[in-house]
Amino acid sequence: MTEALAALGARVEAHYAAVARGAMADLPLLNRALGVRLLGLQPWEGMALGVLVTPWAINLMLLPGSGPWPDAAPLSKQVWQFPSGDYPFVNAGDAGFGPYQSCSLFSPVLEFESMEAACATALAALLALLRPPMTLPEALPEALPEDAAPAAEPSRRRWLLGRAREGGR
Repeated sequence: MTEALAALGARVEAHYAAVARGAMADLPLLNRALGVRLLGLQPWEGMALGVLVTPWAINLMLLPGSGPWPDAAPLSKQVWQFPSGDYPFVNAGDAGFGPYQSCSLFSPVLEFESMEAACATALAALLALLRPPMTLPEALPEALPEDAAPAAEPSRRRWLLGRAREGGR
């Protein structure tokens, strides 16, 4: 990671750590087992891409990098194409570190028992985002029984985390 990316990541983490201690501190949706960490920050199409873990959410984050930053109204959505598919990001900005776009993966994050579990899940989601989806071989669907019901379309969260085949969860 370059010094500029590391410095940007540190500013983002410091900002959200202060928010966790301040404005969010007494909210019941806070998972007290979690802290703040910006993971996997890397260059992506002239911007910086990472995943932010906080005690209230896990979000993909796009931040300004070496290229031009999109000119968009706050809270407007922009769809970005990644190898795994298209994802909507919400435009925002913060006085602590500047403009950014985020895509929610988990909110709230009460199901995580530890920071380690939240970070592992966040990194797995980031890796899945940057890889094309797996496809089934042509012969496999023919091997399924004719009366087998088609699988429901998995949600983005379930697909990113590899839970697309789990029953109901």
